[in-house]
Amino acid sequence: MQIYNPDGIEAFRAYAAAAAEEHAMAHELAQCAKIEKYGLLAVDLFARVNAARTNTLAAFKAVERFKS
Repeated sequence: MQIYNPDGIEAFRAYAAAAAEEHAMAHELAQCAKIEKYGLLAVDLFARVNAARTNTLAAFKAVERFKS
């Protein structure tokens, strides 16, 4: 007998994936800050971090539906 809502499980999986992507983008941006070509790469990375953050927030809103 499964006690978890399948929609809730999927929402948490989507949130975990989005949070991992956001973390990876932030880490890449931090690594980029260590090199001399930061100015050339930063614009693209900031856009990717912002997109990942937006996805994380959307996924979290889906998770919040399952709050008791």
